[in-house]
Amino acid sequence: MRLFLFCIVLTLAACLVGCGGDPLDYETALNLLRERTTDPVRTSFSATPHFQNQDPAVSEAYQRLMDEHVIQCKKNTQVGTICEPGPAGDALTQDGVSELSLVAGRWVPVSIVAIRRTGRNTAAADVRMSFEPSQIFRDFETEFEQIQGHGRKLALEGSRDQGKMVRVTFQRYGDGWHVESVE
Repeated sequence: MRLFLFCIVLTLAACLVGCGGDPLDYETALNLLRERTTDPVRTSFSATPHFQNQDPAVSEAYQRLMDEHVIQCKKNTQVGTICEPGPAGDALTQDGVSELSLVAGRWVPVSIVAIRRTGRNTAAADVRMSFEPSQIFRDFETEFEQIQGHGRKLALEGSRDQGKMVRVTFQRYGDGWHVESVE
């Protein structure tokens, strides 16, 4: 009878361990997030500066971008000044006549703060992200921010300097764990 009970307990334990599959560990979760390309963080600014009636610091920022050939601006008597991407501004995109945009960077995972299994084949993790700026944004961050203005700092969710937290959902399929969503 003892042997029979022992076999039942052993069978149940083996089933419980085997039925749950491999748990999602921190390293696997972080690597899956690093492999996933996140949407770029875009920002835009005016392609029609009003040099005569704007803050001198904003005019200086536009001038530095022109001096570095990131943008080239032409005066048009009917419309005013119109700027477009310059030879060194290949990362900029013309959005209509009045705006220029660029990829400011991406949010990248730094560390997993907590991870928990939420179901037989699902897990959720709280992940600390940091902002990784694009090269053009890194080179001219001060100018882009000056042009944007103090009241409208680049529209980046969270704080670029402090990072942000996201919730990630993982799903395990036959071939292993996958990122399902990032919120």
